[in-house]
Amino acid sequence: MSRASLATSLRSLADDLENVDQCAQALSPDVAINTWALTKRAVPCLIGRPIGHPSVTRGKPVASSELFYLDPERGIARTMSRWYRLGTRVDVEYWTDRIGGNP
Repeated sequence: MSRASLATSLRSLADDLENVDQCAQALSPDVAINTWALTKRAVPCLIGRPIGHPSVTRGKPVASSELFYLDPERGIARTMSRWYRLGTRVDVEYWTDRIGGNP
């Protein structure tokens, strides 16, 4: 998906969530889902040690919220919750070795 398409999709999602009370009354979706259950799935994210995070102690390893934009050349990334300035990159095995299993 292109960056422009992703931005359009996220704006549409944000608009729908902001107006859910009006949308829910007017909606009769064409698509239904039957015998459904709530589950989880893996999404791209960053793992690392944030610096200057408002609620995470400096140096404590964390996994970010879902990653939507990554530009290593510019040294920036955007997750669902915030922008990050990218520091030193490591291979994912660095974290696998330290926390065990899949990061």
